Amino acid sequence: NPGWVYVKKPDPVPKASEIFAVQDQDLPKVEDEMFMARVLAVAVAPHTRAFLELPGNNVGAEAMGLHRTIIGETVPCELVAEVVESKCKGYKVGDRVVCFAPLVQYQVFRGDGKDRPDGRAPPKVFASVSTEDQLNLSTGITAYIVANQHPCGMVDEPGCWGFVKKLLGWTPRKTVLVTSAAGGIGIVAGQLYKNKGCRVIGVTSTRAKADRIKEFGYDEAIAYKEEDMDTRLGELAPEGIDVFFDNVGAEQLDAGSKHMKVGGKIVSVGCAAEIDNYATGKISGWKEYHRMVAKELQVGGFFLMNHLHRIPMAVISLVIMNKRGKLKSVNTVVKGSWADFTKCVDRLHSGDTFGRLVLVFDDQGSIAIDA
Repeated sequence: NPGWVYVKKPDPVPKASEIFAVQDQDLPKVEDEMFMARVLAVAVAPHTRAFLELPGNNVGAEAMGLHRTIIGETVPCELVAEVVESKCKGYKVGDRVVCFAPLVQYQVFRGDGKDRPDGRAPPKVFASVSTEDQLNLSTGITAYIVANQHPCGMVDEPGCWGFVKKLLGWTPRKTVLVTSAAGGIGIVAGQLYKNKGCRVIGVTSTRAKADRIKEFGYDEAIAYKEEDMDTRLGELAPEGIDVFFDNVGAEQLDAGSKHMKVGGKIVSVGCAAEIDNYATGKISGWKEYHRMVAKELQVGGFFLMNHLHRIPMAVISLVIMNKRGKLKSVNTVVKGSWADFTKCVDRLHSGDTFGRLVLVFDDQGSIAIDA
């Protein structure tokens, strides 16, 4: 029963094949009120490396229920699995479930959720939803909650008066900046803000990706590897930015901070630029924080584990928008073997993806196990 295990702390320029290894895991026994599922696909996301126990990522998330992976433990991932054996009334063979769980080929779950950290049994995947689209959904959930309910991500003025002003067209058009705009969250965020009537600027790595994100709600796009982000923001947003939806941190957070309007809002959803720094503990950080005072910026963070109660409504809203043509989804799908997981982790951090990266396992037979 193969599973991917954290075996070595990353080097300054890490390779996933050196950090993770396939090791055999005990094949769990299915008891009453339990079911066994086989992993069909996994979302390859930044948290694969960001959640490792390292000197630079002790951010206190354990208090919110996030356990950092220590050496010798299997890697937690968001995955879709198919039920292959069941002694539970709520699940039958052939059902698909989605959950955040260790990346082990076969695993057992309780039908009542008592074995899960949040106490909830793994939800089923609707028959009409593909495995790939299901794994793309959680990125949309994050973007939706931030854009609609987070005080630092909202562009709509709250309350009845805010609704009336918007209805009458008395609300000025807002400018929103989104980093990692070609990532899973950024693709959805751009469309959500565009649907709200905003002018949306996205930041991504290359010109090819910058041109492509304009199909997903972005009015303007900056290719940070090919042009200076600070200079381009001065050209594209001379009057400043109202809301900065940041997925990256470090230099991009600094550049965006320089162009905020007085009373502007910054919401930090991730810090992808710091992942390689976690191994050393030498975090680049936010060097332009002093602008917060004079411009009276509102700054906040977002962690999905704190908003689980908002997920059902977010899912319903996203599905409705998709059906009405108000929201398009896109991902990078790799159909490969169990051994391709580390290649996908490295590909993700190279920037060679568009939308979320999903690995669909096309081999469920024999798999090489490390000694």
